Amino acid sequence: MATTDGCRRLYLIRHGETLYGGGGAGPLAGDDLTERGYRQIEVLAELFTVVPLDAIYASPLGRAQATAETIARRNGARVITVDALREIQPGDFGGTEIPAIFAAVRAFFASPDTDWDTPYLGGETYRELRERVWPLIEEHGRRRDWRRVAVVAHGGVNNAVIGRVLGAEGPGLANIDQDFGCVNMIDYGGDRPVLRLLNFTAYDPLKTGLEVSSLDVLRDVLESAFQVSFDQGVPK
Repeated sequence: MATTDGCRRLYLIRHGETLYGGGGAGPLAGDDLTERGYRQIEVLAELFTVVPLDAIYASPLGRAQATAETIARRNGARVITVDALREIQPGDFGGTEIPAIFAAVRAFFASPDTDWDTPYLGGETYRELRERVWPLIEEHGRRRDWRRVAVVAHGGVNNAVIGRVLGAEGPGLANIDQDFGCVNMIDYGGDRPVLRLLNFTAYDPLKTGLEVSSLDVLRDVLESAFQVSFDQGVPK
């Protein structure tokens, strides 16, 4: 659908399914996409062949870069790397086993007790994340020299942005889900941003294959990547 005169549109995208254990900082980090992840983004990229983009802003992390470059190849837009878009930063993992780390990740993202000031695994809070990410979003709210841009980031980043747009506090943050390869749409036209689309997955529009949360999908991916059973906490 074409935007109306004066309306500017920001597409907020989460990277595709990630090849965890393949690099990056921290034991759950991944710096590339799985084959399924590339397929997810190829489907999304097809939609952007008919959506002119002024630019694609992307996190410097490999999984976001791979997602942005895949879209750029089909769209022709330039990818601009923005360090502030990197994922929410954890504290020191120490020697904790993968199942225990995932349990802590789930507790942070799914708990109704998580608010803007809850540290992520002893590290960054949503408030700190929001303070480094929001200036990019706010800047585009003020500027008038663009029509459509894409921002390729991560689940935590997207939650912080969407939470701010919706005015969510405390328990509201746990009610925002972001599947691998999803796109959200934020329009600027009046005096505030308006969320027009949430967690849309082009590869599964009605989510018939996504009847569990993104955290449950992540659990399955991690179990496969690390060959460990989270129920038993032992290698498969």
